[in-house]
Amino acid sequence: MAAVLFAGAPGAASAQASPEECSTLAYPYAPPEALLLGGGELRVFAMHHKQCLQDVATYATIHDAFDREMRFHVDPHRSDDHPNLVVFNELTGLMFGVEGSRGQSAREDADQVIADDQLIGQGGAEAIARVAAGYAGPVAYYDSPARFGPTTGAPATVQRLFTAITDTMVRAAVEQFSALAREHGAYIVITAPLPVLEHQACAGDYAGWVACPGWHRSADPVDRCALGDPDLGGGPFPLTCTVPYVYVADTPDIDNVAMFFAPDGTLYDMQPKVNMVAEEEDVLGWHEGSPSTIHAIGLHGDDAARLPQVRMGVGISLDAFEHAVGDEACPPDSAVNDGPGVDDYPWFMHCLDSKGVNVFLQPEFNSASRDCMGWADYSEGGCAPGSWQPVGWMHSAWFAVQGRNPDGGYVHQNFRYAVNPFLVGNLFDIAGDGQSAIFARDDPRAFTGCYAGNCATGIYDDPTLGFTSHPDAAFLAPWQGPKPGFLALTAWTMTPADASWPYRARAGQVAGSKDSLQACEKGLAPGSGVLSGDCSENNERPSALVADLRLPAAAAPTAAGLPGTGAAPGPAPLGVALVLCALAAVAPRRLRRTARGGEAA
Repeated sequence: MAAVLFAGAPGAASAQASPEECSTLAYPYAPPEALLLGGGELRVFAMHHKQCLQDVATYATIHDAFDREMRFHVDPHRSDDHPNLVVFNELTGLMFGVEGSRGQSAREDADQVIADDQLIGQGGAEAIARVAAGYAGPVAYYDSPARFGPTTGAPATVQRLFTAITDTMVRAAVEQFSALAREHGAYIVITAPLPVLEHQACAGDYAGWVACPGWHRSADPVDRCALGDPDLGGGPFPLTCTVPYVYVADTPDIDNVAMFFAPDGTLYDMQPKVNMVAEEEDVLGWHEGSPSTIHAIGLHGDDAARLPQVRMGVGISLDAFEHAVGDEACPPDSAVNDGPGVDDYPWFMHCLDSKGVNVFLQPEFNSASRDCMGWADYSEGGCAPGSWQPVGWMHSAWFAVQGRNPDGGYVHQNFRYAVNPFLVGNLFDIAGDGQSAIFARDDPRAFTGCYAGNCATGIYDDPTLGFTSHPDAAFLAPWQGPKPGFLALTAWTMTPADASWPYRARAGQVAGSKDSLQACEKGLAPGSGVLSGDCSENNERPSALVADLRLPAAAAPTAAGLPGTGAAPGPAPLGVALVLCALAAVAPRRLRRTARGGEAA
């Protein structure tokens, strides 16, 4: 997830469309795109969620919008005899920062926010400025010597704003999704920017957690009057400060964190993002979780005792691309994040595999911009010249379950399923796009498939066909063409029924047309000016994938070992053996951290 802030710029007809065109409260939902039901231990819902500005006007609209989405995509397909796991996307909670009167200016003047940000070339800057004005009091409270002290430098100042919205974010992302999990009887996973504590700092009810809430609930009058939401009775004067409680940050550090809610509403586990892109650290000032927080997550309560074989793990976006292997997969619990430049952890997936994880979750906000779109565009490694991003994406969730060693064995021993839900829709001047997917190993329902633009290879480089030559980076070559292991995949805006669907790009293409996949993608971009048609501005389509995962009780999971330790049937995918070591090296990973517009974030 790149340098973005807060809310979506909805609608296909304009940059700031009416609620009827975008809001989930009015959206004409269709059934999920894929249903693979009958037989399994865990039913998973990969939510292809579309963010929308109108949905976050109040805490009530946040609840009602997601409640409606759950009622349409989850409730009709809930299992009565095994747990239901609903996985939302990376930073679905980010837009909650414009909730209420303090975010009203940003919400209601999104056109100007977009124009200003595109003029200065800094995504999210105007939204940050407008929201910061409404949080001046909470910022001053946390800047005081009695709390965290003043900040210096732009990233720290921006992070302090996120610290200041802790009360808003906890009410929206924690209170509301706890209620939604309880009301719908399902496990819910959602990510949001929140303060997080680790290891020994987790005490009381959180003792023994590797990562835990970095906030507490307070009824202290000073806290209530300094931090209280004015829409709920908060205010600077004790006589008018009637809000009964607030949530107070216990650390200035803000993490991009996944939270697990049980069907009884309990927040029972958390996994912070360990590998962040440069914009998250250097622009937003967020904190990378320690590699020692990488852990397996089971079910909750009676479900955990009944289904101990369900072992989930989370790699938030960039974490899922870190496939290096080594003798020591995981650092000790005493390991800490020592700051920018020394905290990359290329062994993330190897460590997660060593924990016996068999259900890998990759929540995703694949952020991009008007000039460098994020999915059907040449944005892998940046747009000049860049390469086809859906090919590079094969080195994340798909590789977790299907990646092979030179001897044909699986790189990761325990992953059986990977769930990769994308957040879609424009976030002011930042675009979100992609194809949500569920991948499988050794599941007879899986099929040979491909993302948009990956289904053939030679056509893209043949100048005699009138299409531009735009070869991909050599290290991506093994993943062009159909590949095994697809269990479910959302359709992209252009589908195989469109005549130009096989073509990535061609000479003379027009943005917003169906001349090619790239032309259509550029019409979806914020500020594209394309006002109608399938490829018009912000016309991404919300959806969901539903599948029963088959995880029968078995012997203890295999410890992840060095390359070649896994015995797996069948040959390695074409060319994977030749490039595995190169892909584990730093160069491709560095591209994602520094140069990308469409971000594996």
